[in-house]
Amino acid sequence: MPIVARPRLRESAPIVVAKYARVSTLDQLDGFGLEDQEKISNGWLDRHPGATVHGEYVDEAVSGALESRPEMDRLVRDAHQRHFNRVLVPRVDRIGRTARAAYQLAWNMADLGVYVISVSEDIDTSTESGWSQFVQHVRFSEMEWRRIRERTFAGRELKISYGGWPGGPAPYGNKIAQDTAVVGGRRKKFSVLVTDEHESKVLLVAAELIAGGMNISEACDELNERKLYTRSGVPWGAANLRNRLHSETIHSGYVTYRKTGRRTGRNTTRCGEDGTPVHGDQARIGVPPILSAERAERLMEALKRIGFQNGRIDDQVYPLSGRIDSLCGSVYTGAGRSREGTRSYRCKGMSTKGEPCGEPCFDAAEIEGAVWAELAGLMSDESRLQVMADELVKSLPGDKEEYEKRVTDLAGRIAQHEDLIHRQVPAYMAAGINPLVLKAGVREMQRELDEYRKQKGFTEDWLRAHAERERRVGDIACERLDSMTLTERKAIFDRFDIRVTPGAMESRARPGVKCQIRQWHHETGTLVPPDPTDQEWEAILAMLRTFLSGRSQKHFVSKYDIRGQFSGMLHRLRYGLSWADMPLTWGPINPMRERQLLWWKWGAWPEMMTAMGADRRGVEVYERPALPPLTVTGRLHAGLLVEAAGEASQCDGMP
Repeated sequence: MPIVARPRLRESAPIVVAKYARVSTLDQLDGFGLEDQEKISNGWLDRHPGATVHGEYVDEAVSGALESRPEMDRLVRDAHQRHFNRVLVPRVDRIGRTARAAYQLAWNMADLGVYVISVSEDIDTSTESGWSQFVQHVRFSEMEWRRIRERTFAGRELKISYGGWPGGPAPYGNKIAQDTAVVGGRRKKFSVLVTDEHESKVLLVAAELIAGGMNISEACDELNERKLYTRSGVPWGAANLRNRLHSETIHSGYVTYRKTGRRTGRNTTRCGEDGTPVHGDQARIGVPPILSAERAERLMEALKRIGFQNGRIDDQVYPLSGRIDSLCGSVYTGAGRSREGTRSYRCKGMSTKGEPCGEPCFDAAEIEGAVWAELAGLMSDESRLQVMADELVKSLPGDKEEYEKRVTDLAGRIAQHEDLIHRQVPAYMAAGINPLVLKAGVREMQRELDEYRKQKGFTEDWLRAHAERERRVGDIACERLDSMTLTERKAIFDRFDIRVTPGAMESRARPGVKCQIRQWHHETGTLVPPDPTDQEWEAILAMLRTFLSGRSQKHFVSKYDIRGQFSGMLHRLRYGLSWADMPLTWGPINPMRERQLLWWKWGAWPEMMTAMGADRRGVEVYERPALPPLTVTGRLHAGLLVEAAGEASQCDGMP
């Protein structure tokens, strides 16, 4: 039953395959690992020497129930580029364990003229018989997957019922150990949580430091100084330590399984629309308490005294966290408030256990403003934005027209089977056909009818999701740009999948004392005037002699040209040069620097600028840029508009 409207490939067209393999933890336990899958796929290639391989795509430790997987998504993107015309898999269930995941990939590939070859079942979906076989194996694969899930969940609930740890990483301060229990008359092994000596020591030390008067940041510094690092071996950060110290496992002696408070992350509990866990009720599993009741009380009092600014409040959101690429190969993340009270971004390479990378920190408001200005310019240009939106809609997985045809085709098949079951079968019975034969036929037709209805539901879901994508893309140009909060800006940055690549820049933290004259020009807005004319210099020299009356006249006796030195001072301010970078055009640097310092110390410099008319002519004093050159790129990200993911268009308008 090929529900595909695109023309078939020509028989003479060369076969170019993309090898796809997927393995989950259960697959590895069942002995169907990547080596086995590789052997099966290579066997097919050996039997078809005319086929060529474009590339290999492997998803490791990824569930087949997911409709979006990293390597599968990359395969879809390459399929859009017409790099291959077959997807080679060792078994149908590698495509997807659920019917929805398997059908949608096969349909989307077929819309591009790409078909699935499954080696173990000898299936090629480019033929009608191959598609019928594919549908049958998808159904069997989903049935098997549901049986596995039921057994897994039943075993997990059994572990929880007698205090075992059902799975996942142990809470900090604990580790997983093995124990035994008699279940149904048989002794079985199961996992339990026990205290981890090293991690519990870290928590005890941290609790004593906080109770002794330190704040969170000071406690982090002390722990790192003692080399009491986190579980992953990296130095402690304030947010990480704060979360560990608020954990229920160190205060209450239990851990909540299926906790619903988390919103993101690998271990997030799936919840229904009412907010309750999908796969069972929450359960409390007892663990040995790490802190005594007295110590826990002292710690909580100290934490309350310190206070806690929730990292999710508006002025602590970092919209570009993880989106700024560092020259050291890491990324920048929000670094909290500095001593001056400003937010900043810091390279993660600065926090590594080894040698810090030394990349500069960026003021959060400055770099966010620069990136926002680029994005706001794009979003205010309706023509450029519409081009991006059109490209995104075209690049979304699947073909809208083909899905509409599938709905029509499936609706016809459903009507035909319903007619056979409800009208023609009774007529056959009246005509004297053997009831047992009719019953077997009706059972098969009912099975096919159920399958058609399921497929029709999938196609209608896809069309609804596609319509939502188009609507959201069309709404992007109408976003409110002004007065957006940091949280709203973060949502926009996420939607456009913003990436920021800073160019090289000299460190802003120059050694030595800041130039007071440069700072004075900047703060007062006093311009740097042109070099003085002969008449102006005579006036300045007379003003200096009067201003410095009574001071050492040796100041005006020098083997270096004082007027030339003054021109050099002005040049340095215009171009932001350090004394070390000054050319020798105006003479040696050190005498020039000492003379300028004296003029500033005696209060002569502002008077000299007044005499030069610096309030009305000249150029602004050079200020070293706070940010390096930034390359800002973005693309409309379909996966952030709705749940389904797809290839996004490049934002060429953002340099």
